[in-house]
Amino acid sequence: MIYRMTKLMDICEIQGGYAFKSNSFQSEGIPVIRIGDIEDYKIELKHTTVFVEHSFLDRYSNFIINKDDILIALSGATTGKYGLYRSNNPALLNQRVGRIIPNKSKVYHKFIYYYMNILKDRILKKAGGAAQPNISPKDIKEFEIPLPPLETQKKIVDILDKAQEIIDKRKEQIEKLDEFIQSVFLDMFGDPIINPKKWGLKKLGEIAKITMGQSPKGSSYNNEGNGTPLLNGPTEFGEKYPVEKQWTIEPKKLCETGDILFCVRGATAGRMNFANKEFCIGRGLAAIKAHNKSNQNYIYLILKNMYYHFQNTSDGSTFINIGKDKLSDIPIPITDDELQNKFAAIVEKTEQQKELLQKSLTEMENNFNSLMHRAFKGDLF
Repeated sequence: MIYRMTKLMDICEIQGGYAFKSNSFQSEGIPVIRIGDIEDYKIELKHTTVFVEHSFLDRYSNFIINKDDILIALSGATTGKYGLYRSNNPALLNQRVGRIIPNKSKVYHKFIYYYMNILKDRILKKAGGAAQPNISPKDIKEFEIPLPPLETQKKIVDILDKAQEIIDKRKEQIEKLDEFIQSVFLDMFGDPIINPKKWGLKKLGEIAKITMGQSPKGSSYNNEGNGTPLLNGPTEFGEKYPVEKQWTIEPKKLCETGDILFCVRGATAGRMNFANKEFCIGRGLAAIKAHNKSNQNYIYLILKNMYYHFQNTSDGSTFINIGKDKLSDIPIPITDDELQNKFAAIVEKTEQQKELLQKSLTEMENNFNSLMHRAFKGDLF
């Protein structure tokens, strides 16, 4: 069966957020959902989430987020990223975040939510491939979605929910291995910010080469694979390695295989991947290479432990910025080589287990995407 196509504007209300002033933010109250709170298809209240006083609910009632609203990043490196607000407690919508409110008499909210996985690439393409892509709620209203009867929508969602549950369990297994490495690291070396074991300290710039990214001209970008693969930020990040999405014929700054790719601006400052080949890196990234190769995983874990530190202390109000000086001055505890080699061996063995699980996860996700496309084409019912 072929389902009729319907514009989102005919079955949903779509709006952008409000530019709440940073001087009204506080540590408790009503959460203000920002781009950084959209993570892995859900909305997470995190250490970096900001709040406003309860009176804001009356003053800004048009921007209240309710349970089952779908939120989407409208600009920056994570444009097109989306999540489902699952809390029973209201929140407020910040600027640069869009809200999709399905009309329950016409469409099931999770039907829209799953179809966002297909729409996200179209949204990013519409937003443009520059360093700071941007799309408006008006643009999103024009996208079309197949619309079967509500009863069929619910059947499709039930099937996709079961498949997603299996994927989520595999992800939990992978996360447990990450937590194990983190636990071993803290046991061996201690929290790098507190430095309870009183290790000697050196600046990151003294033990590693740091290359700050520089974005090529937008006119040099292409999606045909011509030139050098380009990374502008976490939009291209995978579980461990980046995924090539665009290229440039005029690369400015290059990273090398094995480099730590470190986000230096925006709501995702402090997020990392490893380079598995040479990439051109845009201004949203820095590449870090330890002078001593055996120190690379150790430095990665140090920086991972400091993620919230970067989020809370970086310069810039609208966009977080971590300059080369700040990055170079990060204090790194200097431990003995024997301990670091022992840690590296544990990491290597754990990563081998993680790689097997990751391959399994990739196969599951490919099957899920195939199932999803069949469902929306009308091939399941």
